[in-house]
Amino acid sequence: MAIRQTRNISLPPHQDAFIERLVSLGHYRTASEVVRHGLRLLEEAEHRRLLEKWVYEGLSEEERDRIPPALLERVRAHFRQLADAALRDVADDRVTEGPAAMQRLRERIEEQG
Repeated sequence: MAIRQTRNISLPPHQDAFIERLVSLGHYRTASEVVRHGLRLLEEAEHRRLLEKWVYEGLSEEERDRIPPALLERVRAHFRQLADAALRDVADDRVTEGPAAMQRLRERIEEQG
């Protein structure tokens, strides 16, 4: 089992009651499990935020180091698949310019009444 750190935290009464309710309902065995689950969700949200920033703005080296390498590689692989699919669509002449695509969309809408 991994080494665990003990940490005392202060919670407002409504959060403490929420944790107690989750444990009493049997969703978690201990308050520590609830907190660990919440922290995992916060980590995931932070990773999503960093990945979105990476796509739109780029990341500093320090920010990039905060993303787990396996997650970063899965995202890179996903983007490679998207790019490959887009290139196949272009090569197979399945790409339509914006105005032509909008005209086709209008025609389909009109056909459906």
